[in-house]
Amino acid sequence: MAIHLTAKSKIIAGAFLLNQGKVDHLIYNKLRAWAKIRGKGRINKDKYWRTVGNKNWCFSTEDGLELFTHSSTPIVRHTKVKGEASPFNGDWTYWSKRRGKYPKTPKRVSRLIKKQKGICPHCGLYFTSTDSVEVDHIQPTSLGGKDIYDNLQLLHKHCHDTKTANDGSLIKNHDKNPF
Repeated sequence: MAIHLTAKSKIIAGAFLLNQGKVDHLIYNKLRAWAKIRGKGRINKDKYWRTVGNKNWCFSTEDGLELFTHSSTPIVRHTKVKGEASPFNGDWTYWSKRRGKYPKTPKRVSRLIKKQKGICPHCGLYFTSTDSVEVDHIQPTSLGGKDIYDNLQLLHKHCHDTKTANDGSLIKNHDKNPF
């Protein structure tokens, strides 16, 4: 089964590259015809086509602007959407974990869900769309932690309360001896 899938993906990728090469060839022919019309029957190849890097016959300007080819576009694989999931059904945790963004979710929360793969680091449970979540500093700012992305984590509200009570960040905010 694994051999079949590997061979199949290579065939699909090969067909994709063949189609891109075909599109590049068609665009080259259209540009060549355009240059011939513009040059009154002659094609001034030095004016329109140059060598850029290791690519010969690159349609470009003297300033270095070039027309990108379809074959230089990388193949980007996508993950199938599970079941009947829809961005409109309100399952913000699924879409935040999948894409790292969701319209009604703050960008910081979505990125943290994607980074944590949808799991609360304190209790190890998955976030659900009904959970109340809070952004927490791994090292509290009151104890010298910085407000940077690497020092942030997303926790359930009750996990955040437990962590804050145990990490000592509240002690510095209150007077130890009020009298």
